[in-house]
Amino acid sequence: MGITLAILVGGGRVCADAPDLPADADRHGPNPPAPVAGSEPTIQITGRVIHTWYEKPDLRVILIIDGFTVLTRQEQLTARDGVVWFDEAEAKKTGKATLGIYAETGVEYRRADGQVETYDSAYLIMSSAGEINLHSDEALRGKADNTELFLRAKKLRREYLEAGVRETPTGVVPPPEPPPKVEPPGVREAGVPQEISIVAQDDVRQVNFTSLVEDGMRISIWTGGVYVTRGDMELAADHLVIWTPEEAVRKAAAKPKEDKTKTDESAPEALPRADGRLPEDASRRLAAEAYFEGHVRLIVGRRVLQCSQLYYDFQREQALAINTKIKTFSTARNVPVYYYAKEVRQLAKNIFVGTNAWLTTCEFGHPHYKVGGTKLTLTDLSTEPQPTEPEEPPTQGEPPAERRIRFVGDHMQTRVRGLPLTYWPRMAGDLTESETALRSVRIENRSNRGTGIVTQWHLMKLLGIEKEPPGFDFYLNADFWSERGPAIGVESDYVRKDFYGEFLSYYLHDAGKDSVGSSDIEPNSTNRGRVLWRHRQYLPQGWELTLEFSKITDRNFLNEFFEREDETGKAQETVLYLKKQEHEQAVTLLASARLNDWYTRTEYYPQLGYNVIGRSFWQDHLTYFQDSELSAARYRPSEQSAARGSDSTLLADTIHEVDLPLKWGPVNVVPFAEGRLSYFEEVLDRSGSEWRLAGKEGARAATQTWRTYDGVESEFWDLHRLRHINIFDVSAYVAQVGVPSRELIPFDVTEAGTPLVQGVDGTGVVELGWRQRFQTKRGPPNKRKSIDWLTMDLEATFYNNRESPSIAPDGKRAFNHLDHLVTWKVTDSATVWTDTNYNTDDGTLDLFAVGTTITHSPRLSYTVAHHYIPDGHSAVTSVSFDYRINEKWQLHVLQQYDFDRQENAQSDFVLTRRMHRWLMRLRLKVDPGQDESFVGVEFQPVGLHEIRLGG
Repeated sequence: MGITLAILVGGGRVCADAPDLPADADRHGPNPPAPVAGSEPTIQITGRVIHTWYEKPDLRVILIIDGFTVLTRQEQLTARDGVVWFDEAEAKKTGKATLGIYAETGVEYRRADGQVETYDSAYLIMSSAGEINLHSDEALRGKADNTELFLRAKKLRREYLEAGVRETPTGVVPPPEPPPKVEPPGVREAGVPQEISIVAQDDVRQVNFTSLVEDGMRISIWTGGVYVTRGDMELAADHLVIWTPEEAVRKAAAKPKEDKTKTDESAPEALPRADGRLPEDASRRLAAEAYFEGHVRLIVGRRVLQCSQLYYDFQREQALAINTKIKTFSTARNVPVYYYAKEVRQLAKNIFVGTNAWLTTCEFGHPHYKVGGTKLTLTDLSTEPQPTEPEEPPTQGEPPAERRIRFVGDHMQTRVRGLPLTYWPRMAGDLTESETALRSVRIENRSNRGTGIVTQWHLMKLLGIEKEPPGFDFYLNADFWSERGPAIGVESDYVRKDFYGEFLSYYLHDAGKDSVGSSDIEPNSTNRGRVLWRHRQYLPQGWELTLEFSKITDRNFLNEFFEREDETGKAQETVLYLKKQEHEQAVTLLASARLNDWYTRTEYYPQLGYNVIGRSFWQDHLTYFQDSELSAARYRPSEQSAARGSDSTLLADTIHEVDLPLKWGPVNVVPFAEGRLSYFEEVLDRSGSEWRLAGKEGARAATQTWRTYDGVESEFWDLHRLRHINIFDVSAYVAQVGVPSRELIPFDVTEAGTPLVQGVDGTGVVELGWRQRFQTKRGPPNKRKSIDWLTMDLEATFYNNRESPSIAPDGKRAFNHLDHLVTWKVTDSATVWTDTNYNTDDGTLDLFAVGTTITHSPRLSYTVAHHYIPDGHSAVTSVSFDYRINEKWQLHVLQQYDFDRQENAQSDFVLTRRMHRWLMRLRLKVDPGQDESFVGVEFQPVGLHEIRLGG
């Protein structure tokens, strides 16, 4: 319980808000008047326990135990215990309080000139004008003149008064050097006054007003709770002081008043009425500067500043706030942003500099996570866009400026639940990414790497660079694995108006072994890594440049550490590709080199190409295609391959195709003919050069029929009308070649550029297709929409020759086969599908798959599927389901079992817990096919998807 006693110097009155004040502590009545507004600063005397009594009439004694402090306008004294004598009669005559003070144990006295003196015990004199406030943690107590503390104090006081005895300080810190004298600003240097509106916050509290002129400035004071508005800015506080140059006030008063609401403090009607409320015509004022105190709020748009004290310069839009909390909103994140600081200086409308400041998106009083430092600058661009250079319009990779909140900080820490997680000397960033340099953290365990921590950082923030190049993102990867060692790498993604690309690098000091199949392989070197750069540049005159560079230390590195990229990503190449396309024709230049010896690649030195796609002739009756190349090529098989490479070889190849689109009734028919001439300076057996002539002739045709059954109506199947669509298509052609493919060097057909060797030589191909769609309407009677209720696709492919190499056109399977795919949307929440592939050459099933996906409710959905591959000796059944247990918990489970091999194929378990602005995920995964197991925990703030702790 805090007890406060106020003693008015010169008035002889004592005020107390303590109901249990001792009887002899106040001889002037229980209800003295309150201090008048505008009184001098008070003298503060505080302690945990305070005794007070009168030693003789008008001589008050105050005895303080534990935490003794005396604070005047210019002096300060602190100690453990002490005694104060105060002559109230003298104070009435002089209007000034003179205190005789005894203090002991840890005495520290700061004089008016700044010198600090320390004592074991001392008797000192302190004086100041103003009222005396006593504050005790417990109820004020009465007389204590028989205590040892008082007797020691009384003895030392008598020695001081009678003999002038003074104690010698045990230590002295001299006053600081006075700063250079600066002339105070005159009235001419004061800010230009701005018009503001002032109204009472409500009709309950009484608003008091006073006004005075000092040094050419009119000072107006409001107490009781007011609102201040100026443009889109709103301010509220318990107390308000505004400063306005008196000359500006007089000029405003001299102007004719067209609107009575536009008044100033000099006008008689601007003063409060007798009831203390502000009059209606006193709501508008001129103000250059203002001071706000008590429950201060400053609101601009979606930004809210709260503090205990605020100084504001209306002209410069600058401010100083104490104990500040700023709430704004990141529209790029769709999350609130909170900024806390002990002291904040507003340098401009949207720029704030704080000391001991923190930044977070968690609105709890004690945030779950926060980022802060000794100094933190916040630039809020969510309401005003930054000016951009005309030549740098916003790009695809750069969010608009008005959606951004930037920050710069010194000695930055990231804390989660108060626990320091990261530290960096200087950090800068943007809340379109995150408020921390840490972008992601995963702590996990993998069977081939051990336990590891995988982190990614915003590189520019770590370097303290406030603004990244527009459109560029730079990341630093820093990892450590218990069985492999430390690793580091840099990544970059960039998108600009004229170019885009990516850069990847990674270095690992590897102390472990690679898991290849079921074997553990020792790497050739402990220093392993990769560098990859891909770049696309749009040049003037319609030219387009593509650059790729890839260098990897060894053949197993990607498969071990970047498995998904190794299996499904683009081929690792080093190429230069230049292209210019106008309408339907293009000119190309390709140069490539193989830097990674374990890949089979064809090098070009270079390859020139000319392509025509879909040029029309004869009033659009004929369509012409051309693909021609001239190159110096070198075939380089992998170092593990037994195939023989080639020296640089001259190659020439030109393909010409003519299509004749026709319409025969309901049938669209496109006959076509293709001719191809190729030259090879060297063939596979190195016997010399060879010319190759090839041709292909055939036709493509398609038609469709449909019928609507208006009478179909079934509540059970949710059918309302039925439309049956049949689409028939056929393609047939024959091909002839002068030189079989098996006699030519097998240049890689998967690389950039036109393939020089067709996999299927002289052959005939027939492709048949029958596609059926059963459509119906579903939904509320007045809002029904058409859906595909049942789809059935049947395709058949037949060849008359499949000689080696057995590669079918367009990468299809090189045997006669039937494919049947069915998708049945039984209800809006249940779908059944099947996929069947049949080999008609040997009458065997090539693939069969069947499954169903059911959304049982918004909380539960599951999928059951079975895949059977006879040639692969695999019969895998998969079961997966997602279940939202409640608003906080969600479960995902995937289980695959191979009944043919009688072993587990894969298990995946993910449990998600939604906390306040956080997601927690627990994941367990076992993949016997990859000989891999994984366990990880992840914590992710909502709205900041890249900040993660876990897998």
